[in-house]
Amino acid sequence: MRTMEHIKRSLRRPRSGIKSRGSLLVAVLIGVVALFGVSAVAVGKLSGPATSAVSGHVHVKIQKSLGVWVVPHGETNAPVVPTAGGASEGNGSFNSVSCPTATECVAVGGDGGLGGVVSTSTDGGNTWTQGALEENEPQLDAVDCPSSVICVAVGQGASVRSTDGGKEWTSISIPTPNTTLLGVSCPSTSLCVSAGVSPGVAGPFAGELLLSANGGTSWSAATLPKTAGAIGSVACPTTTFCVAVGASILVSTDGGTTWTSRTVDGGTGVLRSVACSSATTCVAIGANPAIAQNTAASAFEVVTTDGGTTWTSASTPAGSATLDVVACSAVACSAAGSSYDGLPTPYLIGNSAGSTWASSLVPASLTAVSGLDCLSAASCVFVGTAGKNPVAVTTAGAAPVVSDPVGSLVRVQKDVP
Repeated sequence: MRTMEHIKRSLRRPRSGIKSRGSLLVAVLIGVVALFGVSAVAVGKLSGPATSAVSGHVHVKIQKSLGVWVVPHGETNAPVVPTAGGASEGNGSFNSVSCPTATECVAVGGDGGLGGVVSTSTDGGNTWTQGALEENEPQLDAVDCPSSVICVAVGQGASVRSTDGGKEWTSISIPTPNTTLLGVSCPSTSLCVSAGVSPGVAGPFAGELLLSANGGTSWSAATLPKTAGAIGSVACPTTTFCVAVGASILVSTDGGTTWTSRTVDGGTGVLRSVACSSATTCVAIGANPAIAQNTAASAFEVVTTDGGTTWTSASTPAGSATLDVVACSAVACSAAGSSYDGLPTPYLIGNSAGSTWASSLVPASLTAVSGLDCLSAASCVFVGTAGKNPVAVTTAGAAPVVSDPVGSLVRVQKDVP
């Protein structure tokens, strides 16, 4: 069990970079500027107490660096990448969720000091029990459970693995320095691919892809195109076909060992999440910063139906600009995002190709979705926030149900004995 001194020391750990995860526009800015080096909005300069403005963007405040953030496993100065609805300094929350069965789910995130947290559910996301990480594990950004017992989670300079369905976790070293891992996909209990970012010379951050052939027990760096930009999400519907997205679209046909860049006619914005409904069909989405000028703006979306060979832009409904999480089953895709300027939190249900979408309802209290997993269009588990309160939402019943499973779970993390 973590002692009080451990907790205090964890909360004192100095960190650098963006401090707030709760603001949609901060998340959009990080995805568009700091993370991927792409500018989509050109307006004036902001001012504000204890903040600095980013030239060319509006309504975004960035807190000044407060020092060097040191994480385990020899990783230092790893980038801090905000997720709308995820953990923030002083406010713990889940960042990601994976449900290998209709009743079993595992969620990961950060506590109020941005230390790692994990929790498990055995009733489809209605109630949660805290899991156990090794001491001083940093915040975790993504999780995937290829079976009901094997789970792999990644985060800021870290990877962890569970062999008991998420109850206890073991820290695993990663081979790349200064890396924040933002996504992970395990198409089998042996193959896992993780995606993320690290400081790079070509822009704010460079893309990283890691490969594991033993279920996350060890990792090696994949070979990427020299022009690859930062990467925020990865999906492997089979053990050979994988897609990674961010500032680039990358496709692998050899299980993540090597990757090829793909383009979209007319270009696209930054893509924050990708999901595949079959061995050939994948949907990628990303938030659109144009919402700062037009609340009817739509999110970015690109799709492939030929195994990643070609990609085309697709349309999302008006007012969906804040979408940044997508999940697909064999019959449907679901996408969610964050509320903006008092507007409802967008939640869309579409076909498995992502070519048609219809708006659906989530509870009015849900203000941001950081993670989403669906077994069908009618059965999904959301994690995110209601204001500053961390919550989970289940949609398997007649109406969505909101619970507060992490209000106490993310405050103090238990450690593996």
